Amino acid sequence: MKEDSLISAAAKRAADPMTRTDWADRGAPELAPPATPEQVDQAQRALKCRLHPLHRRLLQEVGNGGFGPADGLIGVPGGRTDDDGRSVVELRDQLFAGNTGIGVPVQIVPLCDWGGGVWSCIDEDTGHVLMLDEAGLINTGMSLHEWIGDWVNNVSLTEKLFTFEEHTGINPFTKKPMTTRLRSRPIGTPYRGRTS
Repeated sequence: MKEDSLISAAAKRAADPMTRTDWADRGAPELAPPATPEQVDQAQRALKCRLHPLHRRLLQEVGNGGFGPADGLIGVPGGRTDDDGRSVVELRDQLFAGNTGIGVPVQIVPLCDWGGGVWSCIDEDTGHVLMLDEAGLINTGMSLHEWIGDWVNNVSLTEKLFTFEEHTGINPFTKKPMTTRLRSRPIGTPYRGRTS
């Protein structure tokens, strides 16, 4: 899908509160108004990196967060924040504070929260989507274009990005055996810096 078509498809899905995020059934977040060029410029200065062109277009043409995979993209200051009121600027500073030995380059910026301490991030230089959990950064092998493209086409990114574990037990209400399937680790390889 060409980038202009991708932006149009993302805007169409984002306009509907029932499809705005993967978790809209839990309560659709409000779609933030598009970011202004000034907001993006200020965020880039604070982040000390330039946003990837597609990331910038999504924020400026679809909305400054509040749409997309999982609970939706987090915006630059003035847009949608995470559940703790942080824009991508504050969130990146807090997620990578103390640089826990994983060597996080300045161009890694959070995209969205998957819950359970797992975040999708972007390498703003290359446009590759990464996953961050307690073990560090994982390279998913997906570009932002592919990631948003899958989302607009209703591909389950949860199934594509995570491994799952099955657990069996006895249902406490029915006393019958039951199997639960729980999300486990992100799929990919350890992030080793710039990907081509």
